[in-house]
Amino acid sequence: MEDYLLQLKQQVKQIDQQILDIDSRLKTNSNLADKKICTTNRKNGYQYYEVNEDKTRKYIPKEKLAFAKAVAQRDYDLAVRRALVDARYKIMRFVKSYDAASIEKVYENLCDARKILVEPIIQTDEEFIQEWKRTHCGQKNEYPMTKSYLTDQGEKVRSKSEKILADLFFKHKIIYTYEPKVILKNGKIFYPDFAVLNIRTRRTMYWEHFGLVSNGEYASNALCKLREYEDNGLEVGKDILFTTETESQPFDQKKIEEKIEKYLL
Repeated sequence: MEDYLLQLKQQVKQIDQQILDIDSRLKTNSNLADKKICTTNRKNGYQYYEVNEDKTRKYIPKEKLAFAKAVAQRDYDLAVRRALVDARYKIMRFVKSYDAASIEKVYENLCDARKILVEPIIQTDEEFIQEWKRTHCGQKNEYPMTKSYLTDQGEKVRSKSEKILADLFFKHKIIYTYEPKVILKNGKIFYPDFAVLNIRTRRTMYWEHFGLVSNGEYASNALCKLREYEDNGLEVGKDILFTTETESQPFDQKKIEEKIEKYLL
């Protein structure tokens, strides 16, 4: 089952920023703290009034409508702030008890004798990975390797950069295969450098490394390939990840690991 914990924590960050933005605006309009307005309907629109302490009303003319807008904005900001604080509290309370793996654990905690008798509703991670590897077999590109580099996982790849990528996947325990066969909707066959699996979301992505983008023709072909992916329903940043390097801008391992953390962990 997909783990939504990361999305919930990201939502909390978004709420925190919205609260800061509101607090900043409220501070700017702090001189309106005790001001109140009310409205009445008219055939041609609305009229606005300032409400005094004794509850009498003072008409606000059009030329002073900025005052009414500021008070209305303050009231809105205060209401939204209360809603945001309440939403944050509820999310954090839920996060403390949230366990996305609880359903899978019901099966995993069975003894082996009972596991034989039971058909689990949700595949265990181990079963899912085995099935994924079967349907995303690597080493399918038959184009000859002029050079090869042995990865930590034990397969041969075509370049040093691909070895670095493969070894980083292996280091971070990312399930991957090298050069799987992908048939696009239009029937074309591609062999992306890697198929990678986010086991938390059970989402498959393809990782392409373009190592000669300083070469005009190579760069053009790389862009055409990315466009071909998108034309066939595979979106860059969602289904396709890619890295590049040139002589002046070599492989940046730190940025690679940031991508791995963002998309695959």
